[in-house]
Amino acid sequence: MRSPRIFAILAVLIFAVLIWLYVREFEIFSKTLNIKGLVIGSMLVMAGLAGGLVWRWRDRFTPWDRHFPEVVLIMVFSVLFAPLFGSLLNRALGSKQNQSYEFISETAYFASGYGILKDQKLQPTGWRLRFRKGKREYQIKYKTQAYFPLTKPGEPILLPVCVGLFGIVVTMNDEL
Repeated sequence: MRSPRIFAILAVLIFAVLIWLYVREFEIFSKTLNIKGLVIGSMLVMAGLAGGLVWRWRDRFTPWDRHFPEVVLIMVFSVLFAPLFGSLLNRALGSKQNQSYEFISETAYFASGYGILKDQKLQPTGWRLRFRKGKREYQIKYKTQAYFPLTKPGEPILLPVCVGLFGIVVTMNDEL
């Protein structure tokens, strides 16, 4: 006989792993050039899949008034975790390549949780790179070093990117 306690513990462990993966994926979300399309698209696809699965096994959820919280839980969690699965799938089956972009600017930024302390030497926390492809402008952040200090606005730059399964581009600025 299966114990409900084991299923509850397993569900909590799976949920904790999904949250951990989601937190690790936030850095990748900031490097994704068309994140809006990826998030909305994956949420719509997952809502359709979850709705289809609930409809397919609707006999399992009858009477509806008794199983309504389960259906809502399935729908909400599937839509909330859809961007995670969409991003992982996009990158896992993507190809790495170099793409040319038009350089706009690279500026240093300083971030401190408690402000500037007295006699503290200011050093950049990271850099913001702004670049353009066609009419769309993009901005990414990185922390290691300035990669284009001598580049003038309008000059072409070559960036390592991962063109994903869905055509969504993720910059690989850790490989610059």
